[in-house]
Amino acid sequence: MAKTILVVDNEVRYRELIAHLLREAGYEVDEADDGVSALEILEKKIFDLMICDVVMPRLNAIDVLDYIKSRSLSTSIILITGHPYLLADKGLENLTCFMKPFNMYDLLHKVNEMLDGK
Repeated sequence: MAKTILVVDNEVRYRELIAHLLREAGYEVDEADDGVSALEILEKKIFDLMICDVVMPRLNAIDVLDYIKSRSLSTSIILITGHPYLLADKGLENLTCFMKPFNMYDLLHKVNEMLDGK
């Protein structure tokens, strides 16, 4: 069975590129355009991994991460951001993060590495 990944980013170009790359690699991918949409999807489905932009309208990554923790979900997390200073401000520097713009194949390598053990 294919590993499941939720890609959350309000920037359509990044979200679609990431989702396409992951689908080509054989992953089952769902997409959300912001934190509210992500929570709606997370209510219905459990994911092996979530790739989430830090800054988004309505609800940001911190809100989505709080939800995942409150539900004790074992979803692995990769953050993506164009605002690296926010990571330390929000206590997220210990999570895997890619700074925009990033190499999509570096992201794919990290996804493969994180999901090999699941």
